[in-house]
Amino acid sequence: MLLKTILGMCDVGKQGSYEVAEHHFSAARLHHYLVAAGDDRDLAHALYVWNSQLAAAFFTDLGHLEVAVRNALDERMRMRHQSAGHAGSWLDDPTGALGRDLINARPRHRQPYRDIDRARRRVHDNGKPLDHGQIISETSLGLWHQLVSKRFASSLWPDLAGAFPHAPSRNRALVADRLEALRDLRNRIGHHHRIWNLPCEGLRVQLQELAGYIDSDLATWIEASSSLSSTLARSPLAAP
Repeated sequence: MLLKTILGMCDVGKQGSYEVAEHHFSAARLHHYLVAAGDDRDLAHALYVWNSQLAAAFFTDLGHLEVAVRNALDERMRMRHQSAGHAGSWLDDPTGALGRDLINARPRHRQPYRDIDRARRRVHDNGKPLDHGQIISETSLGLWHQLVSKRFASSLWPDLAGAFPHAPSRNRALVADRLEALRDLRNRIGHHHRIWNLPCEGLRVQLQELAGYIDSDLATWIEASSSLSSTLARSPLAAP
């Protein structure tokens, strides 16, 4: 009898799943889920769990895309650097191209340098050699989004457009807008925010489009290994 009592006290299943989540993750965090579920706690809990699964599926595909984007842009930046007759790495920026602020006409734009310095510090802290490849592997998506932004449209984009040979045109915004939307999504996932309320199917399409601009085989590869479409189809809000 005593054993049954102890087991009963330890059985978390006797407390509702929503209540467990609310206790550990806060009522404020679950409020939006509860509202979307029409105060149905079971549905709100299902939505919270599904949001985590959706974030994981997106994060996997975004990881593949991010590596492909940075490699494609890095290759074009290296070609640009070498064609200008410069030695070493383009990350050293001997001409100050990354510091030009073409929008505000200021003498220096510092964020790319901050991003590169941060990547160098990570390599150093990890005890790895400070070579070009190691530094590139530690850069953030923000750096690559900056390089295709309007700020660098006239100085870098003519060279960087070649990283996306299958885009329907050389229109910079086709790449920059998709990369910005996907970067924002990645940041939301990284901070464990809800994403179910975003236009997730549209974001999935943009991810595939951007991959296809680099290489149609890349887009096919990402889709073939992805669980995103099947996860989207399991939305508890779409259930009858």
